[in-house]
Amino acid sequence: MPDMGKPHCIKRLPTKVLVRDMSEEEANEYVRKHAREHYEIPGDYEIRNICILGKGPMLVGIKERKRKLIFTFTRPCFGTDVLEMDTTPDEIERIRADLKKD
Repeated sequence: MPDMGKPHCIKRLPTKVLVRDMSEEEANEYVRKHAREHYEIPGDYEIRNICILGKGPMLVGIKERKRKLIFTFTRPCFGTDVLEMDTTPDEIERIRADLKKD
């Protein structure tokens, strides 16, 4: 379970919602289908200092040529969404170094 004391307000990230209110399993399948490269996110993992919420294993997908990340995020009482945001080569390398490939 993620540390709820850590910042977890997803609205602090410049994201676009791709799909709303789906099961965590459906969200992970969406990431697998839409990103060639995907990694498992542990329950306390942070992207830009925001703790990514989900029961896990949740996924983050890398679209390197487009410089995009797609990832799942579970909002308590609202369900799981798939989000997309711009990224940098440094952020991509950090994810590759930190996380286990799915």
